[in-house]
Amino acid sequence: MVVLFEHAQLARQAIDALGDLGLDQQRQLGLLVPGAPAAAGQVPASDVRGLLAGANQAGDVAALLQTLGVAEGEARYVTEEVRAGRSLVVANAGPHADTVRARLLERGGYDVQSRGGELARPTGAGVPGGSGPQPIDLTSAWPDVASRYRMLWQQHYGTTDATWEQVEPIYRYAWERANAPQDRGRPWSEVAARLEQEWQSQPGATAWSSAAGPIRDVWEDVAEEATTGAEGGQDRRIARPGADQTGPAEAVVPPGQRVP
Repeated sequence: MVVLFEHAQLARQAIDALGDLGLDQQRQLGLLVPGAPAAAGQVPASDVRGLLAGANQAGDVAALLQTLGVAEGEARYVTEEVRAGRSLVVANAGPHADTVRARLLERGGYDVQSRGGELARPTGAGVPGGSGPQPIDLTSAWPDVASRYRMLWQQHYGTTDATWEQVEPIYRYAWERANAPQDRGRPWSEVAARLEQEWQSQPGATAWSSAAGPIRDVWEDVAEEATTGAEGGQDRRIARPGADQTGPAEAVVPPGQRVP
C-alpha cells in the first residue's frame, strides 16, 4: 500500500506508531521524501528497496509505483502528489494491512481511497430537500446497475489490495440509501453527517475513512442524475415490458393510471 503525507515529519511519526506490530522495518516499510535520498532497505522486497532508495526525485515515482503493481489511476494520483512535495510511505504489511492503513490515516496520511475521488467526483450535485422517488421506469434492482458502479470503483479507487467483492456492499448500501424516496436528490452536504453515524452504527462496518469516498461518489452520481431531467441516465435505465423508453421519465404513466 502507498499512503501520502503533507509533511515528512508526520510520515516519520506515523511509521514510528507502527512499532508494536512487529513489522520488519528493513523490508516492510519505506519512506520517500521528494528531493532527499530515501533510506535504503526499508521497502517490501529487494528490488523495490533498491528502487525506493534511488527515488530521490519525484520523477522516479512512476517507475516505483509500476514495480509495486499500483493501479494506473492511483499511480497517476500519487505521482502528482509527490511532485507537489508530498511524502510517500510504502508498506507491505501482510495480515496487518488494515491496521497499518488505519494508523497511517489517523496520523495525517491519505490515499486515493480516502481522498482521490475528489478529483473525479461531480460537485454541487442535488437540490436542497431532494427530488423525490425514482421515476417508474428506472430500475430498483441493484444487480441491474452493479456493473456501472464496478466501473466507477475501478476508475476512482481500483487498487491491488482490494477486490470488487469486498467493496460491493459499500456501493450497494450507498445506492439503495441514495435512492430512498426521502433522500433521493439531496446534496451530499445534507446527509453526510447522518450517513456517517448510520454507517458506524453497523456491527463490523468498514472504517468510515475508507467507506466515505465510495459512498459519496455513488450519492452524488444518483443526486446529479435525479435533478438533471435525464432521470437515471440512459445507461441506467432498464427496459421493462410496457415501459416507453423513448420519452422523458416524467411522461411515463404507471400501468392502471392511463387516461382513456
